[in-house]
Amino acid sequence: VAKMLANTPEIQKIHYAFALRTMRYGWTLEQRKKYFDWMNGALTRSGGASYQGFINNIKNEAVANLSAAEKKALAATTAPPAIDLKSLPKPKGPGKDWTSAEVASMIQDGLLRRNFDAGKRAFAAARCSACHRLDGAGGATGPDLTNVAGRFSHLDLSEALIEPSKVVSDQYRGHQIVTKGGKVINGRIIGEADGKLTVMTDPYDALKIVTIAKDDIEESSVAKTSLMPKDLLKPLNRQEVLDLMAYLLSRGNPNDRMFVK
Repeated sequence: VAKMLANTPEIQKIHYAFALRTMRYGWTLEQRKKYFDWMNGALTRSGGASYQGFINNIKNEAVANLSAAEKKALAATTAPPAIDLKSLPKPKGPGKDWTSAEVASMIQDGLLRRNFDAGKRAFAAARCSACHRLDGAGGATGPDLTNVAGRFSHLDLSEALIEPSKVVSDQYRGHQIVTKGGKVINGRIIGEADGKLTVMTDPYDALKIVTIAKDDIEESSVAKTSLMPKDLLKPLNRQEVLDLMAYLLSRGNPNDRMFVK
């Protein structure tokens, strides 16, 4: 609680950042950089369950108002580089078709004397780190997982990993958009300004976006399935699953009692 109180969001600055998000002209490149540097710092503050989602929405709308040249110049600031999937470690396996109930039961009975480093490795091997941050490290296209321990029951967490389409947050829901020219675009709407939608088309790369004029849209529908791939735990063996769950529930803390031998 003391750490949370010492790291509360800067409400007035968030208001200014929100008000400036759609201001397209009048910036110097250095001012743009300072703006996004502040936004990146705001993501590390201790807010509620949806706090980081709201900050990311402000940031994404600001990115949508950058010129092509500004996006190129500020690429390293506005979004973290995509993680090379080929660089991630391979699961040790052998895996199996895990069920939510089975994994929840395993968590209940087996999260003692786990291996922190193995859990961190499994987090990467299951490709979780490609889209999600935990304890400040990882991708940024999906929600931050640092606080899942305080938000999900063991069963809810298991279902979120194994059945990602069962419950999908509105902030991360995908859409299928068909243009009047017949082009089909699948992705997550991350910004809307000046009669245009900005859509992120690759869940692993926040820099892969397209801008579509709303007047050019013939049809738009909410995707029935989550952008998060299913079967991410399937290649993992029992020990890898247990270490991964301990890593998630520890909030990335190697000194958690789950890792005490």
